[in-house]
This record gives sequence, structure tokens and C-alpha cells, in this order.
Amino acid sequence: MASIEFILLPLIGCLLIVMINVYFGIHVIKREIIFIDIALASIAALGSAVGMVLFEMGHENHSHEPHGFLPYIFSMGFISLASFAFTLLRNKKISIPLEAIIGIAYAVATTLTVIILDKGAGGDVHVHDMLVGTILWISGHQLTRLAVVVIIVGAFHFVYRKKFVRLTDSFHENDTGIKNRMLWDFLFYFSFGLVVVEAVRIAGILTVFAFLILPASLSVILSGKWITKLIVGWLAGIVASFAGLLLSLKLDVPSAPVIITILGIILLLGYLLYKINNYKKQIKKIPGS
Repeated sequence: MASIEFILLPLIGCLLIVMINVYFGIHVIKREIIFIDIALASIAALGSAVGMVLFEMGHENHSHEPHGFLPYIFSMGFISLASFAFTLLRNKKISIPLEAIIGIAYAVATTLTVIILDKGAGGDVHVHDMLVGTILWISGHQLTRLAVVVIIVGAFHFVYRKKFVRLTDSFHENDTGIKNRMLWDFLFYFSFGLVVVEAVRIAGILTVFAFLILPASLSVILSGKWITKLIVGWLAGIVASFAGLLLSLKLDVPSAPVIITILGIILLLGYLLYKINNYKKQIKKIPGS
């Protein structure tokens, strides 16, 4: 019982991230921009690192404060610029695939972040937190902020769900029937970035990326309709979050790697189930079987 009480806040945090990330994950997979999440997370971390350095320059006695107002503002500024850049690149005819540009942005942003943090106080701790997060030690304040962002972004996407689904379905086509397409593309990236900024501060880049891609991949494999995909992804994320947090507490190991491992196992089992079902269907089609 004590274990359940200890992981209650982290579990709620994981569930909030899962609920919104599965939705965005389905969009990302259909758009074939798999690494957009990890790129935005790295760009947000770079903005936070720049803001942190500037904050420390003016407040030498408070350099231990990693989540001040200035780093957050810089994170949002960098996310806004990245969202605008990805929107422009999507609508320009260039020889380099967008996914390659996203990968380059991730690599460069991560490298610069590590360099900047390495020169600051407690840089190794900041780099570790940036990658794997500190979900087990989430505070009520952090959880509230995350919940507010998830509710606002979720409500926005629910109201305009048909618009965003159409944008995603026609991502690789020239659908001229969508008015203000660039604006809606920007709003997609920016709203996604808002979630990423809050989620990464709590769960780290790797965990947020896993919550985005692994449950959504399972849902795409096993189901067809959007609502069914969401339910499958949510169930996978919920099971992995609860089991991962509980197991990490019992084994006294970091929670992020355990959650990611369980998500990977669930995806593998789901893929095997999918292949088995397909094999059975093919057998039934054979005359005399």
C-alpha cells in the first residue's frame, strides 16, 4: 500500500503524458516525422540551458535553481522558432527530407546543450535529468502545470480534431482545400512543443520519446480507427507506467529505463500477436484448410 502511495503522483504524471503523447504519436507516425518529438525536446532543452546560463550570470548565489522563469521563457522561444522553421521546411521544395532535417536539428541541439551545461555548475546532473528525467520525484506544482498544459492542448486539438486529422492524412500530398495550411501546421508543432517542454522537465527526453512512439506504434499495428488506436495506445502506456514505476521501486533502479523496457516488450508482444493473427487469416483462405 505504501508503494502505491509513493508512486501515485509519478503515475498520474505518466498517465497525463501518455494520454496526450499517444495522440501526437499517431500523427507523427502517419506524417513519418518520427524524431520530431526528440528534436523539439532537445531544442527546448537548449533554450533552457541558454536561459539557465544567463540566469546564473546575473544570480550567482542561485545557480542551483534549474527551473527558473528565464530558462522556461527561453525554452518557449526556441520551441516557437523551431515550430516556425519546421512549418516553412514542410512547405518548401527541398532536396533533403524533412525527417533528415529533424534528425540534424536533434543532433546539433543536443550537442550544444551538453556543451553549455558542461560549463555550468552541476552540468552532469542537468544532462542526466534532461535525458531520463526525475519522474519519481515529481512535485504537486509540476503535476499541476503539466495537467493544465495537457488539458489546454488536448481541448484545442479536440475542438479542431478534423482539421488536424486532415492535415496529417494529406501531409505528403498537396491538399489545396485546407485554408491557412501553414498556420495550422505551425499550431500543430507549437502545441506539441508546449507539451514537450513540460513533459521533458519531468520525465526526460528518452521517456517522453518512448511514450510518444512505442504505444502509438502498437496502436497503428493493431487497429484501424482513430478512437481504437487511441484506446490501444493508452492501455499500453497505462500498463507500462504502473508496472514500470512499481518495479523500479521494488528493484531500487531508475524508473525511466524500466518503463521504456516494458513499453518495448508490450510493442514486441503486440507485433507478434498481429503476425499470428495474419497467419491464421491466411491459413483460413487456403482451400481445404
